[in-house]
This record gives sequence, C-alpha cells and structure tokens, in this order.
Amino acid sequence: MIDGKTVLGIVPARAGSQGLPGKNLRPLAGRPMTAWTLEAGLTSQTLDHLVVSTDDAAVAALARQAGVAVIDRPPELAGPQASVLDAIAHVLEVLDRAWDYVVLLQPTSPLRLASDIDAAVRLCHERDAPSVIGVSPMLKPATFYGQVDGAGAFSRTPGNGDEAVVINGAVYVARPGTLFGIGGFAGPGALAHVMPPERGWDVDTAFDFAVCEALWPHVRGDAARPLDSIRR
Repeated sequence: MIDGKTVLGIVPARAGSQGLPGKNLRPLAGRPMTAWTLEAGLTSQTLDHLVVSTDDAAVAALARQAGVAVIDRPPELAGPQASVLDAIAHVLEVLDRAWDYVVLLQPTSPLRLASDIDAAVRLCHERDAPSVIGVSPMLKPATFYGQVDGAGAFSRTPGNGDEAVVINGAVYVARPGTLFGIGGFAGPGALAHVMPPERGWDVDTAFDFAVCEALWPHVRGDAARPLDSIRR
C-alpha cells in the first residue's frame, strides 16, 4: 500500500513457451526461475497482494508453496496468442474488488529487485501518472544500430540525439481504469522507471538464459556488486 492506495501484483506464468520451453520452471541459481519473481514481489514494500495467473500445475504448486495466491487461468487465455491484458482482466474479475494500481511482474525477469517494484509504484503515485514502464538503456548506443536491405547493404538507423531505451518487461504499473481504457501500459503520459540493463534482463531464449546465469552473481548473488556497465 502507498498513501492508503491499494496495489495488486500479478505474475503471469502460462505453461507454453515457444522460445524456451519450460522456462518459467527452469532452474536458476538453485531455484525455478519464477521463484525469484515471487520473492521480489513478496518482499516489496508497496504490494498489498500478490497473485500468480497460470494454467501450469507445477507453477501453481510453486506459488502456493511460497504463500502466493493462484488464479487458475482458463485455456482460452493460455495459448500463444493470449493477451496479457485479458489475463489481468480475468484476475481482477476473480478477485472481485477494486485496486488503485496493478503491477505486472513477468517471471522472465528474474534479476529485477523488490526495490525496482517499489520505485516504479512510487513514481506512478507521486507523479500522478497513468502508468509506469520498466526500461533499460540499449546494449549499444543508438548510433551502432542500423538496417540491412535485401541486397545486403547496411545503412544506419537515424537517431534523434536522445538516449535510446528498450522496454525490458521487468515491471509495469498502471491504474486499472487507464490500463483498460487505452488497452495497454504504454499510453499517453506513461513514465519510465529506468533500470540497469543487467537488472532488466529478459529471458525468452536459451541465449538469454545463459546470459542471465552469468549476470546472476553480479545482481542477486551473495557477492552481488554493481557492474560498471554491460553496454559499450
């Protein structure tokens, strides 16, 4: 809770994954990957309630073991084309109560910290923003990026001089009315919670997971220490 405002955290963890099958339960530093998102949510200072939306019995068992409520996701909301907004709407319908803020915590961002959740919620509340999205600087400056055409010719992507960032998927905050009114988190007035690339690392492929394992000791391990940077 923040200034009397109620905050709901939702961890969406459907069973299917095309990029890395079974990724939500893949062992990371001795625990299933989803466990680290549950830990971050449970130790957050601003979340009043944390739930997992899933169609995976093993994920449900993991959540219940951690003391997190489970919302069984129906099959029509669990396919590869399923909308996370529909899953959020289903959670709100099942809980049947009003929330001032909804926080989406994807289990594929295990390096995000509880402090990132709290900072994003406070930013949304203190700035009276419709939503806040976790972002990270791109791994190289925008001037390094470009395009390759059908003939193999390279051309630079024009930059506008601003620091380029990417939505990292680690944390999303929104007021429910705004979220469903505009159909997403990245609408007009959205603010950014800027995170280091290593804390915002998103796992969708085996390559992503290997990098995540390498970053782990620097971010959440016992000997965690700040990295100078993982971008050039």
